[in-house]
Amino acid sequence: MTRDILAEEQLKLELRRVLSKYFLRQIEDLIRNQTGAFFPVEGIHSLELGQRLGRRKELQLMNITVVDSLQNRKFSLDLAFKFLQNADAAVEEGNGAVWLGEILKTNYKVHTSQLLYFSHSNSLLIYEGLKGTQEFFESPLDEPQKLFLAGLALPYIHGIFRQKVQVDRYLHLITNVLNGIPFNPDEKENLKSLFQPDLRKIGLSESGANCFGDYHPGNIMFKDSEYKTSNTGDIKIDHTEIFLIDPAYLDRSGNIDRGEDIGTFFAKFAYNDFIMSQSFDRCVSDFDLICKGYDHTISQNGVRLKEFYPEGTTFNFHIALGILIDTMFKIRSASISNPETRIRSTYEAVKNILTECPFDLS
Repeated sequence: MTRDILAEEQLKLELRRVLSKYFLRQIEDLIRNQTGAFFPVEGIHSLELGQRLGRRKELQLMNITVVDSLQNRKFSLDLAFKFLQNADAAVEEGNGAVWLGEILKTNYKVHTSQLLYFSHSNSLLIYEGLKGTQEFFESPLDEPQKLFLAGLALPYIHGIFRQKVQVDRYLHLITNVLNGIPFNPDEKENLKSLFQPDLRKIGLSESGANCFGDYHPGNIMFKDSEYKTSNTGDIKIDHTEIFLIDPAYLDRSGNIDRGEDIGTFFAKFAYNDFIMSQSFDRCVSDFDLICKGYDHTISQNGVRLKEFYPEGTTFNFHIALGILIDTMFKIRSASISNPETRIRSTYEAVKNILTECPFDLS
């Protein structure tokens, strides 16, 4: 506990140093935007750390208080920050954050936290605060609403253009994960053959899209909105804004299968569902809700999700591949106590998905 407190104090000191040296003029601009008044800032009066957000909990909220140099007035700002491991990762995320902010800047329903500052030398990103937002699992919205809204948001990243997919990406991923998990030779060959039909579907699809890359409940937040939007059937989506955070793995090439983000979202849920019940019944129901939300958005342009897949959808492929990737990383990081049991259950879950194909559009 003492070590945690010391680490937090050291972090706060480093943040105050960086903010005081590089960020004071941006603070003045933020205050001017909020109040309409000039507020000359000479330094950071106080800084408090808040909740950690995102799938990997690398994005952290903070509240800073500044005092103006003329009238001794105090002003508080909610911000979020993220220190990355190296400058290249910071540049990549910074570029993605700017792109995401640009495509969502006029969207009244789907938002992202705006990037305010980037430091190459400190590998630091500072975002606007997320006051009033709630993480996916903490939101009081009921589960169907949250899943529907998660699907509703995705097309704004993917786009609705039709484009071929980079199939080599998935050939490479399959080869890597099958070599990265110690299946026996027969199991490895069986899984490789089971992936082949969906690889063909991917090659014949027109589902190429931009990709969020880490579309996961930890990176989705909700906020009450002043705008009233329509309901759809039994799903009430009034007065709710969606915030997408932590754009660390955005791929803007336009040739990633749009099913990949949906597969990433469901891979862990599908695996846990199978372990608990030897079926995917609950996860299939949730999958249907996300797809309905997705169709709700693109139907405004006269398009349906299945139309991108003339030879059949590829969601089973991506959920199965996501389970394999998750298992591979857990084995590499030695984060599971019984890897052999995990390997066996992973094989059975993936084989079941690829043979029974439970995740498809009705």
